[in-house]
Amino acid sequence: MPKLAKLYSREILDSRATPTIEVVAILDSGEFGVSSVPSGSSTGSYEAVEIRDEDASRYLGKGVLKPVGMINQELAGYLIGKELESTAHLDEMMIKLDGTPTKSRLGANSLLGVSMAVTKAISSASKLPLYRYIASLAKNDQTLYIPSPVFNMINGGKHGAGNLDFQEFHVIPGRMPTYAQMLETGAEIYQTIKKILARRGAIHSIGDEGGFAPNLFTNLDALEVLNEAITECHHKPSVDVELGLDVAANSFHKDGKYTIKDRSSPMDASEFIDYLRDLNSQYPLRLLEDPLDEDDWKGWSNITADLSRTTTIVGDDLIVTNKEKVTKAIAQKACTGVIIKPNQIGTVSEAIAVVKQARSASWKINVSHRSGETNDTFIADFAVGVGADYAKFGAPARGERVAKYNRFLSIEVELQQATAT
Repeated sequence: MPKLAKLYSREILDSRATPTIEVVAILDSGEFGVSSVPSGSSTGSYEAVEIRDEDASRYLGKGVLKPVGMINQELAGYLIGKELESTAHLDEMMIKLDGTPTKSRLGANSLLGVSMAVTKAISSASKLPLYRYIASLAKNDQTLYIPSPVFNMINGGKHGAGNLDFQEFHVIPGRMPTYAQMLETGAEIYQTIKKILARRGAIHSIGDEGGFAPNLFTNLDALEVLNEAITECHHKPSVDVELGLDVAANSFHKDGKYTIKDRSSPMDASEFIDYLRDLNSQYPLRLLEDPLDEDDWKGWSNITADLSRTTTIVGDDLIVTNKEKVTKAIAQKACTGVIIKPNQIGTVSEAIAVVKQARSASWKINVSHRSGETNDTFIADFAVGVGADYAKFGAPARGERVAKYNRFLSIEVELQQATAT
């Protein structure tokens, strides 16, 4: 059984020029893992706590020297020399050491960095590709495959430039013989969107997740641009290539009302559900994420009852990769899909547990990056290992996004070779 020989961390930058944590874990056998931790800008209120320095003299208060110090001192002092039965064993020790329900003492960012780095090291020691080791942790004995990519082609909300209310406008290629073909389709549509925006005289700079952040008049205009691009690439909208939407309704919900540029006056929950129902009739959606505020459980149940026959209603801010939230959502029939973000809960094994719980309810699983990303491709292996239905890594642009999509290409080749032999 391997023992942890070294554990150390340092401060690095993520894709938004914001500090984050890099962790190195080395086993007594010499195998090692290196991880870096993502961070979100649009976060649910109930996510595990991310610790930052709050020192205004460095990085506008966003430094992470405090959690880095916790890894290098307290976590290293506690874990070095310990036998590691599995990632779950490691995570259990760290959760107990933290001692809080929200990881507020040591920080979800500290714990996740260690959890990912050690998972990589144990995977290497086990002579298994990372995705296969994660499959073993998840007890996923099904044939492994590449999840369907969900490309965030247009960025609005907190990921854009204040241009659109909704946060993410997705293009989802239908299942094709290979993932490589789905990636090609996404890349061609992405390039075509740029041409269409230029043709319309719209701004075509990009947002946090690599999608375009255009100055369009309404949210529906963005969906129309996506359909136009799909058609120009010789695909049939809603048949060959489908649409998805991350409404991120928390960001424009205030005092019980939803205020968006598509309507002249604020809407209550019932009126906003009617609006989304009309939108879904005009632009059929495969995935509808965070359509309502995270605390509007009644509204979530209503919209799921209304639309889930044709559209997967996906909880992100509602669920925050938390088992207790999943239990409540299942009981209230509040959604039919879930976003999985390991940094929302703080450890790899807890994220896997949420996947298994959601799957027991026949929900769709969408494994996701964050808006503040690094070149770490752990999340791609995680998505394959747990058998996710979808994977959302942003647009097929910007190095930190493309790294994940390209990792899928490598895994696909390995899976094809394993099948051939």
